[in-house]
Amino acid sequence: MLQLPDNLNEEFPIKSTTVYFNNASYTPMSKSATNAISQAVTSYSKFGPSDEFYLKLKEGGNLAREKLSKLLNVPKEGIVFTESATQSINMVANGFKLSPGDYMISRGGATEHPSNFLPWKYYADTKKARILDLKTDSYGVPDLAMLDSALGETKAKLVVMSHVIYNLGTIMPVAEASKISHEHGARFFLDASQSVGSIPTDLEAIDCDFCAGTAAKWLCGPLGLGFFYCKKEALDSLEPLNFGPNACTYTPDGEFSVLETAAKLQEGFRNWAYCYGFSAAIDLVTSLGVPSVREKNLRLADAIIEELSLDKSYRMIGSSRKGQRTSITPFETLDIKPIDIVQKLSKERITVAEREVGSKKILRISPHFYNDEEEVSRLVRALRAARS
Repeated sequence: MLQLPDNLNEEFPIKSTTVYFNNASYTPMSKSATNAISQAVTSYSKFGPSDEFYLKLKEGGNLAREKLSKLLNVPKEGIVFTESATQSINMVANGFKLSPGDYMISRGGATEHPSNFLPWKYYADTKKARILDLKTDSYGVPDLAMLDSALGETKAKLVVMSHVIYNLGTIMPVAEASKISHEHGARFFLDASQSVGSIPTDLEAIDCDFCAGTAAKWLCGPLGLGFFYCKKEALDSLEPLNFGPNACTYTPDGEFSVLETAAKLQEGFRNWAYCYGFSAAIDLVTSLGVPSVREKNLRLADAIIEELSLDKSYRMIGSSRKGQRTSITPFETLDIKPIDIVQKLSKERITVAEREVGSKKILRISPHFYNDEEEVSRLVRALRAARS
């Protein structure tokens, strides 16, 4: 069982104002993260903006990259920072070399986050490429036999999949899908937005070619900072979305040589102050241990599921298999609209979310390690009262 720090209430100021169970959307930042950002900005205003100090400020990015590389188990040279997971997805959706008539394969849009569906659709249409959507079961798990046969038939160049789906909370068989993709010579793209910081995420074991993620979900980092990982062997299949001096070596007369690492995809400045906050956020999660975070999250989710199982107004529709589920917990509401529940709970300073599975609206509850049993009790009482 996860042993939480004694000062957890102080570490997450939101606990003094809000019972927050919408961590699959964005997580609140810890005090350690906000302090790290504040200190970096204060130092910049006091000692910068000289070239010398800028290089010192940029070290925050290097430190966060190194810590993130250890968390993901990939070389730090393969990681660059973006402003969001959506931007990271677009780096591949737009930059991946597809010709008219080429295929790519997706898990499909019915249970996929729009940010990991719409960019692929948009740029496939732009490039006159084609997308084949896999069949999925009721929990969103794709048919891997179909993936195998579809790759053989279409010679698709790219397979796209989320590690954890945002609405049902199901963990996808991404390592198996990656293996099948590579056996057919296709690249494999992973959206890890809902997994990093929530479940162990070993990119080397998954063997993805590309990965998008964000600081602002389960890692409790700053909103407005994302990351992108590219395996060295896959770099040649991407054209940079933008280009600038940080992506190359160059001479004053305009001669340049493009870098041979993922840095070629990062053309200029990033929010280095936010990287200090991200670094502190990673420290907190890794000090607790991601497996312990996952254990605590599931325990909180189980308590919510058990309490609501006695109430006919709510029906849990996610997977019950421990190895296939996260703390993202979806409920079908039988006699009240999910949005009405969200609004009623908001008046009580309790935050949950309405989401969708296809065209069906659902209630999504997503606890994280800083939540506690007393907050679960408040949530359950409010959900029962919301029926009236």
